[in-house]
Amino acid sequence: MDYYNILNFKKEPFSNSPEPEFLFQLPQQTSCLQKLELAVRLRRGINVVIGDIGAGKTTLCRKLIRNFSSVTADSAEIETHLLLDPAFNSVVEFLQTVALMLGIKDLNNFESEWHLKERIKNYLFDKGVDEKKIIVLIIDEGQKIPENCLEILREFLNYETNNFKLLQIIIFAQKEFQTILKKHPNLLDRVNLLYHLQPLSFKQMRAMINHRLRVARDNETAPSLFTFGGLVAVYLATGGYPRKVVILCHQVVLTMIIRQKNKAGWFMVRSCINDMATPSLRMLKWALGSVSVVIIVSLSLGAIVFQRQYTAGHKQLAGTLAIPMTSNAEKTDPVFVSTGKVSTQQDEKKNWIMPECLGKLTMTKRRTLWWTAYNIYGEARPEIINALTAANPHIKNKNIIVEGEKIELPLIPADIKPITDGDIIAAVESGKDLEIVYNVFQDDSFRQKMPAVVFFSFWNKKDGINFAIVIDKCFRDIRAAQEAIGKLPPPAAEKTKILSQWDADTVFFNRRKLQR
Repeated sequence: MDYYNILNFKKEPFSNSPEPEFLFQLPQQTSCLQKLELAVRLRRGINVVIGDIGAGKTTLCRKLIRNFSSVTADSAEIETHLLLDPAFNSVVEFLQTVALMLGIKDLNNFESEWHLKERIKNYLFDKGVDEKKIIVLIIDEGQKIPENCLEILREFLNYETNNFKLLQIIIFAQKEFQTILKKHPNLLDRVNLLYHLQPLSFKQMRAMINHRLRVARDNETAPSLFTFGGLVAVYLATGGYPRKVVILCHQVVLTMIIRQKNKAGWFMVRSCINDMATPSLRMLKWALGSVSVVIIVSLSLGAIVFQRQYTAGHKQLAGTLAIPMTSNAEKTDPVFVSTGKVSTQQDEKKNWIMPECLGKLTMTKRRTLWWTAYNIYGEARPEIINALTAANPHIKNKNIIVEGEKIELPLIPADIKPITDGDIIAAVESGKDLEIVYNVFQDDSFRQKMPAVVFFSFWNKKDGINFAIVIDKCFRDIRAAQEAIGKLPPPAAEKTKILSQWDADTVFFNRRKLQR
């Protein structure tokens, strides 16, 4: 069965990728694009586009980049750089990433925050004044930008001539970013354009669906796949948010092919929701229901199932979160605190031998040797990178790591102690398997819900090797730690443990000192 030929499609009409050709430019989107293009050409500085999840921010972002690159004169004059994930652990990490994106060469790991800012400023002056280029930094998922990095963006706006800003910044973010901006009036006051993307009206949604169908058929005219009732059902379910519309319509098209239908009505759309498991599309079933009691019961059951799935999915890690650490001076059982509850854990009397390496990691598309070293060891000095490459002779080029390749992390003990005696820290995740814990640490959805965290690894004779994701802060007492834990999402707070006693023979592998 050929998916495309059955319904006369030349391409996928409801792909979930941000394909600019499928962007149906409604008046608000056309206005937003025009204002952004004008702001860039006039070099006005910073512009912000805010919208709910699924409002079309990412597609609009790609369309803007495509507009600048499609005209030869623009592509020669305007350089665009897209930052997809601005969730950084430190200002230096952010500055290094921006510098690398711009193409600044000969960076080294010892450059300070001041030196990095100076190099970026000099680069922008060379490009903007000498070469007369417009440099644009586009940031998607702007709500993830740490507050200290927002201050760096404000400083970037100070890089200017008498006539224009040297760096143009465009941020696409979810609605909570507006609240973040209000906390930084010095930055908010400099925003040239603050644009809010609204969900589609019913009429706009219908036009968007028909537009996608036309593009998928190479602009051939054909009857709509949806009856009026089917379109109403789609709108009630999605609220007019483009991403939800696309997801639901894709499922409906698949159902039409399976059932050999050429029209989707009210009942077919409803049946599609019954077959789907995504939380956003379960809303359609509830929207089409007529009895409020059924809605309440469905929501309650959904919450219970979610909690059970969450607990089951993290069972392995939850079982290893409590990491006993006792000092030589005090041979009592260690105390752990989780959301205000105190518990004790009896540990086996056992002497562990230090392993030959920390473990192995499978490299993904977004992982590099440099950032892996920085996260694991707290620094990426040449000697650390050299030790990494020596432990992995199969790596021919340290700048190019093949996706799926496994790398071994050698034991490189820290030459400083990241914490001192009496320090109290909070571990939100922990375990003895490097890859399991590191994958959680690198998970965007996990990091988005957490305060600043550090990947923490250590070993002692009593407990062996342990890996933990800890809040980047040493607490002065148990109460302060409890207050920080109380601000975490409830599922994470329930699992978080406080570590407060350390063996004298403990060896640390991350040389980054926690904040105080």
